[in-house]
Amino acid sequence: MESVILGFEIQTILLCVAGIAIVTWWLQKPKNLPPGPWGWPLVGYLPKLVVSLYRTGLHPHQLFAKMATQYGPVFSMRIGGKVVVVLNKCHIIKQAFMNPRISDRPVNQTLEDLGLGEGLGFSSGEVWKQQKRFTLTSLRSFGVGKRSFEVCIAEEAEYLTEEMTSLKHTLFDLSSLFTNATSNIICSVVFGKRYGYSDSKFKYLINLFHENGQLIGTGGVLLFFPIMKYLHISKYQRIRSNISNLIKFINGFIKQRESSRDPDNPNDYIDVYFNEMESNQEVGRESHVNIQNMPVTVMNLFGAGTETSATTLRWSVLYMMAYQDIQKRIQQEIDSVVGRHRLPRLSDKDKLPFTSAVLLEIQRIGSVAPLGISHSCGDDTTIEGYDIPKGSVVVSNLWAVHHDPDTWKNPDEFNPDRFLDQNGYLREREELIPFSTGRRICIGEHLAKMELYIFFTHLLHRFTFKKPDDSKPISFKGVTGLLHSPGPFLTQVVDRDSFDRFDVRGDGSLNQSETQCFHQWFN
Repeated sequence: MESVILGFEIQTILLCVAGIAIVTWWLQKPKNLPPGPWGWPLVGYLPKLVVSLYRTGLHPHQLFAKMATQYGPVFSMRIGGKVVVVLNKCHIIKQAFMNPRISDRPVNQTLEDLGLGEGLGFSSGEVWKQQKRFTLTSLRSFGVGKRSFEVCIAEEAEYLTEEMTSLKHTLFDLSSLFTNATSNIICSVVFGKRYGYSDSKFKYLINLFHENGQLIGTGGVLLFFPIMKYLHISKYQRIRSNISNLIKFINGFIKQRESSRDPDNPNDYIDVYFNEMESNQEVGRESHVNIQNMPVTVMNLFGAGTETSATTLRWSVLYMMAYQDIQKRIQQEIDSVVGRHRLPRLSDKDKLPFTSAVLLEIQRIGSVAPLGISHSCGDDTTIEGYDIPKGSVVVSNLWAVHHDPDTWKNPDEFNPDRFLDQNGYLREREELIPFSTGRRICIGEHLAKMELYIFFTHLLHRFTFKKPDDSKPISFKGVTGLLHSPGPFLTQVVDRDSFDRFDVRGDGSLNQSETQCFHQWFN
């Protein structure tokens, strides 16, 4: 009898505690939040979000766009103990991200757990301002974003095309080659050198970044939400291990450079960083440009300058495979302006409006960073008349912006002509924001645009990309990690100069005997 009474009392106590938790949670809930789905105490909307993603088969950015049709372009939900606000319209994102109170980053759990600095990409407040100001000045001093830097990118594009030719086969998974090429651009700035594509340390470094990009999740969910590391313990431990190994590699390079550098002749970003640190020490000036933040900032620059451009190039090849008429039209435009006896240059860009329009359309429809990188509110603020409390996470659904039917006619259709005016001139659209917008817009935007243009035009000048015979139908269903990337695919790479010798009909097709002759000659 006593055990029954005791059991009843324990059950009553637990119910009371649960009731108090629910009431407290409800009373503490801000009253003027954006509308959104109802969630549970402690875990919030997370369980329902996971179930919705599983049932619908949608990616998070697609599900959020669908939720916006129900709740409006600004909606909120709770994930764990955090308020998450999702923005789905271009003008709202632009206005919000110009607000200084929405310029912070959520705390990066992994960097905090490892006792590392905040660096550039994940810092807030004065730490971020100093790192950004110094980094922009440093990159400009090396010509990054200027036309003079074209030579560096063009040389790497030449290494890429020569590597593809030297492999002596025509079927490629271009993922690693594109990643190697784009990585070398930022390596030349940060480390003062490029790496051979077969270099084992280079491959190791790239693989660490690539794996983390797949594990971290859309918008950096496993970095910014403490509850997630307990729900995905093995993934989180792997991310933590990878970041630790990345920092060890970078610290090793930093120590080598510290002992061998010439302060009067800085060769790269690390040299300039050391010079800035010494300058601050000489005058007794405290600064966040310090040895604790240096390796994390280098890691940020390397990561940001590698995967996004490489992924965009993979989308570009996939769309060229699927739209042979568009690929042919680009090549005709390039040939008419550039010819066959030199490579495209930045100075040709204004004369290649269709080529530029195709690149813009690839960035729109591919939306490589579909949810950008999450922002955090450094103080209480408002968005579209709604009250957003300090510490809230603000997510920009760039995919929804780029697929908004109110802005783009038939948004799921690949149509580069939407970026051309009636006279055939390039018409850039302010609603295209692949590098985000506002105060925390990607500082590598100009470099990335140069890379994409030079790599893309060099590749299309040299090669034609085709769907391999007997391969699966081309799929544009993306794979979502930190980035939105194509699934694995093979492409048939045809050397244009070699192919044109046999293309007697001029329509890009070969009969069986011509194909056999071509492969014998090329291989």
